[in-house]
Amino acid sequence: MGFLTEGKPLDWKESESVRKYVREHGVTQFLNVWKKNRDRDDVDFLWGDEVEGFLVVTSSTDGKKSIKLNLRGSEILDLLEKAKKERMTEAKAKAGCFSCPPSVIFHPEYGRFMVETTPSGPYGGFTRDLRCVEANMRLRRNILRKLLKPEEIYSTLTTYPLLGSGNFTIPSTKPNGYVAKSDYVSDELINPHPRFATLTRNIRMRRGSKVDIRVPLFKDSKTPELEKEIKMDAMAFGMGCCCLQVTFLARNLKEARSLYDHLAVLGPIMLSLTAATPFFRGKVADIDARWTVISQSVDDRTPEERGLNGAAKEKHIRKSRYDSISCYISDSKDYKEMYNDLNPKIDKETYNRLIKAGVDKNLARHIAHLWIRDPLVIYREKVKIDDTKFVDHFENIQSTNWQSVRFKPPPDSSIGWRVEFRTMEVQITDFENAAFTVFVALVSRAILAFGLNLYIPISKVDINMKTAHKRDSVTADKFFWRKDVGHSVREQMQKAGKTAEVTEIHEKNTKTGFDSDEEPLKEAKDRVPMIPKITEVTEKEYKATTLDDFIKNNETRKFIFVYGEIEESGKSWCPSCERALPIIEKKMQRIYESSHLLKLPVSARMFCGNKEHPARKDLGVNSIPALIRVGPKGMIKEPLDSKWCTDLFTVNEYMSQQDGRRLRGGSTNDLMRSASFDDQNITTSIKEIMLGNGKDGPLGLIHVVHAYLDMIECDPKSRKVVNTYLSLIADRASGKLMTAATWLRNFVDLHPDYKKDSNLNEAVVHDLLKTCDGLTDGTIGAPQLLGKYANTGELAMQDRDGEEVKVMKTKMKMCLSLSKKSGKLVYTKCNNNVCTGEQKSNSTCDMTHCVTL
Repeated sequence: MGFLTEGKPLDWKESESVRKYVREHGVTQFLNVWKKNRDRDDVDFLWGDEVEGFLVVTSSTDGKKSIKLNLRGSEILDLLEKAKKERMTEAKAKAGCFSCPPSVIFHPEYGRFMVETTPSGPYGGFTRDLRCVEANMRLRRNILRKLLKPEEIYSTLTTYPLLGSGNFTIPSTKPNGYVAKSDYVSDELINPHPRFATLTRNIRMRRGSKVDIRVPLFKDSKTPELEKEIKMDAMAFGMGCCCLQVTFLARNLKEARSLYDHLAVLGPIMLSLTAATPFFRGKVADIDARWTVISQSVDDRTPEERGLNGAAKEKHIRKSRYDSISCYISDSKDYKEMYNDLNPKIDKETYNRLIKAGVDKNLARHIAHLWIRDPLVIYREKVKIDDTKFVDHFENIQSTNWQSVRFKPPPDSSIGWRVEFRTMEVQITDFENAAFTVFVALVSRAILAFGLNLYIPISKVDINMKTAHKRDSVTADKFFWRKDVGHSVREQMQKAGKTAEVTEIHEKNTKTGFDSDEEPLKEAKDRVPMIPKITEVTEKEYKATTLDDFIKNNETRKFIFVYGEIEESGKSWCPSCERALPIIEKKMQRIYESSHLLKLPVSARMFCGNKEHPARKDLGVNSIPALIRVGPKGMIKEPLDSKWCTDLFTVNEYMSQQDGRRLRGGSTNDLMRSASFDDQNITTSIKEIMLGNGKDGPLGLIHVVHAYLDMIECDPKSRKVVNTYLSLIADRASGKLMTAATWLRNFVDLHPDYKKDSNLNEAVVHDLLKTCDGLTDGTIGAPQLLGKYANTGELAMQDRDGEEVKVMKTKMKMCLSLSKKSGKLVYTKCNNNVCTGEQKSNSTCDMTHCVTL
């Protein structure tokens, strides 16, 4: 959605006199935020998603099918706001979620035909929140659908296939407007909020010409020989694309920077896995992803900055404002300067100012690189603002640097340091969108908890981004990846006494992904928790020898817990201790080695303000509750203090580690990190990146996620739901299931009205959008896209957490069948696995080769 605010924007010439002021004060605002929040810690893991979609109108009269892009998105948003309360209860029941709050928000997007949806508040840090994602996504869609007319569809395809092709809107519009001056699309497509038209016009004005977007054309059997590319000329072609984005709240600045870097490496991999954009401007493209189109659509670089007209090298800017990141920003011990091999252009004045203020060089380089861009939308009323209270000037430039990952400083005191993951393509169904959202969230936790190292030279990340666009890159191409992302995870987990172990991928799984009844992690055999020993020593009973005697005990795992004593009311005088005690005692019951917990209750009278208290002097406790891991040579240096003892994730991870160092809920003080990493980069497949390749190959990310779920002892209901998500992704990675882009291509290729000339028409797109709409509510099945994991029928959805989901029974499956005579796939309709529709060829369908699409 971007940075929206009220006011009247300055046009490009008017803004010239204040651009420098905005740039300078934007840096000031960043420094104010940085100084205020650089030592900030946020205990809770909070996260959320954004799903974008568009509206169309369909009709079919006397056999003639029609479809138009629907420009009443703003009207729908107004209706959604008015109908919010009365629609909520009914939509919640239809969505099938009775545990998650019915909270959703609808936002405007660049296109007048678009609607962005988000949960109204973040998901939390408990495993049960993983189950809320899909339910919330279904809720959003169902609320929106209630306000649509019978002929209208809300679709989460990445782009409307006929955008810019002929008379494609309702109401009808004409191109060549004042703002975009496009030969293909009207200014009427742009959202009426003044930010969007100003962005469009100022990008064109700064560039000195219309944007020039080109992608290769897919050459079909009847494609004209001279046609080689698809040309587009307006921001609407890019910013009219829909995407799926996920934002994470980091514990602190250090964690945010580390997460930013590692997610940047993951970006191209997820772009390839979620590829869903094979159509542009009414034509079939020879790429599968949207990213390059958006990048070209907002490229405001002047000819000199693009390296044209014999421009001097120092004026050249390598990338568009919308592109993959150009530099890593972490200062962790895993970072090496050789990874930042692009030497990105920076604004030297900004860099020097940041360094002088105390910002380290990596973060200063990042901000200074963003500051090579001009502010594009400056509001007349908001030039002179209080830099100590507002961040508008910082966000002006920050929000128009649309990179693959976005580092987001706290905008106010209620929100901390965040990281936004931006590369994923939105999927057709809520199930798919939830699967990828949850997967990225869990990978982010596993990276931090296990201390994974994904670093590769950033130039290789750029190459991966280009590779991800290629047709069927998931199965056909190789990607740069780090061979050693965490070679000691298996060993460390087993040493730490985990309830599960990472198993080797079986031969059949390397071919087909996971079987439905088989998980990549199996419970370790012959291992049962040992009964823990728990001792309580009061303040009166505590002696100088208490700690020494405890250390001499033979138990393998020993802990000390200092907490507020239980008063006559039956509760601790310390509320945090009241919450922490059951978490710690429960974890003690699940340790697979001999263990001993020494409980030291303290009174408010003796502990508060008393520097001589034994807990403070002997144990180094500054606040309670405090959990201390004790080893054979004595206690560790840092107790797990009050802010972490009430966090389930942190306690589980802290108590599970052999060395007992503090995890901080998954921060860069990693417990599972090996002493060093092999910097070798390899080229490998998405399949190996996700599923691994035995002992000598990469450690599969899906296996790592399963290991993480075991470590945090994910509850069975949530684990069952997440397993279906991981199975879907495993099958996409292995090629067992198609990506959305491949499925869409196959649909068009087999449609009887497609002429094999790379051109789409309304009949084809009408059937495509109607079919996709059926996929979202379960009235049409697509096993080659969704496998057996889709919500295609009541039974399938009830199997996931027993939810009562009111979806219609699948009426039809779109099928591909193989002709015995030609050996080619032909278009059929199947009902109960019996071919009933006429085929494109005269051959007989061999049901032994018939596979559902």
